[in-house]
Parts: sequence; structure tokens; C-alpha cells
Amino acid sequence: NHGILTIDENTPGREADSSIGNAMMLLFAYNTAVSQTLMIHASVSVKDGLGYVFLGKSGTGKSTHSRLWKENIPDVWLLNDDNPVLRVIDGKTYVYGSPWSGKTPCYKNEYVPVQAIVDLEQAPENRISRLSPIQGYAALMPSCSSMKWDRAWADAEHSTLERVIMGVGCWHLRCLPDADAAKLSYETCRPR
Repeated sequence: NHGILTIDENTPGREADSSIGNAMMLLFAYNTAVSQTLMIHASVSVKDGLGYVFLGKSGTGKSTHSRLWKENIPDVWLLNDDNPVLRVIDGKTYVYGSPWSGKTPCYKNEYVPVQAIVDLEQAPENRISRLSPIQGYAALMPSCSSMKWDRAWADAEHSTLERVIMGVGCWHLRCLPDADAAKLSYETCRPR
């Protein structure tokens, strides 16, 4: 499979750069799908060498939740704030930084094992609950970059999603954008 990206010579530099970046991101996602790899829309915080992946619709507060972790939990750092990569190797799920990090300039060429996946929802209170594997799958699936019309890609994506969900704890956090929400998610999801 191949494609051609054509950019009009009159396209402003910033728009041309964005088009090239988006095309490269799609090429990466497409060509790595068969390698138990998923590019996702999420924010990832790291604590004690473990990744915490925050999912949610645009505007839910993924970046805010990562920032609250950094401000309220010692020794937390941001791996990626928009398009991290999940990869399953020998049954273990890892999360990688990528060259695509949205508005936050966070382009780390690093990876860590995934400790938890947390699906965020804005709410008037902070409350967290464990998701069943099917609920975890349903939470993670919309965050994946995919071309569902391509059968090979879709099959690879579903297979990888299943491996991720069966190996990583998934949670649903109804929350306010406050320090208590960050502390609750960390205390609930950290290793015991």
C-alpha cells in the first residue's frame, strides 16, 4: 500500500507542516498496527517508572489531569500529552512517547510499562470504579487511531486491544479538575 501527499505550493508553511505531520502519524499508525501497536489519543503521566494513561473525549481534561498529577504527586513527569503509543511485547503492555504531542511540547523518546488506563469523565464529584474487560475495551477503542474499513488493520487493532485490556487494569474516573481527583486516581491505581 502506498499513498501520495500533495501540498499546494501556495499552502502556508505552518499548514504544510501540519499536513506532513498528520500524514506521517497515519503512516506510522497504519504500518505498526500489525506489530501489536496502537497509537491512541491520551495523556500519559509517569510515576516510579510506570505509565498511567488518561483517556477521554476531547475537552474532558486529560491534560489537566496529567498536570494535576505533576503538581500534587511527587516525582511525576509527563511522557506524552496527545498521541502516545501502546505496544504489547511478550504479553506486557508498554507506552511510548511519540513525535506527536498536541499543544504541549512533550516529545520524549522513552517508554515505560503501563500500570493503569483511566477513562475520565467530568462530574460534580470525584469517584473511581474498576472497569470490566469489556468496559475497558469500550473505553479504549474510541481513543485508537484506526482505519476501520481496512480489514487487516481492524483485525490487528482488535487483537492488540484485547491483549492490552487483559493485561492492564482499567478504571473510570468521574472527576472534578482538582488535586483530590489526581490523588484518588493515583492511590487507586498504583501498585500494591
